[in-house]
Amino acid sequence: MIQKTKVRSYINDHGLSVSADAYDGINRLLAEVLDQVCLNSTEDNMKTIMSHHCVLKTKVVTEKATKDGVNLKPQFYKWAMTVQGFCHEQAVALSKEV
Repeated sequence: MIQKTKVRSYINDHGLSVSADAYDGINRLLAEVLDQVCLNSTEDNMKTIMSHHCVLKTKVVTEKATKDGVNLKPQFYKWAMTVQGFCHEQAVALSKEV
């Protein structure tokens, strides 16, 4: 989905370097952003993405007490969802190789 040379150039302009395995994560992030942009467009009942659809709306995660009464920080839930998405993508990719 991304052009690695453009990503590498952009990151290099910021004084950083990018590892080869980071591109999968960058693709996942880009897919999440594009999904949000598409959702914004469909919420407006439009089939064309306009500049005002290119605003990310943040999801609010509230803390809820679990059955054992332990409260987890919203950052943990966000991290867990990211890890779960990555594991799902890896499982799908590996299942296609078998």
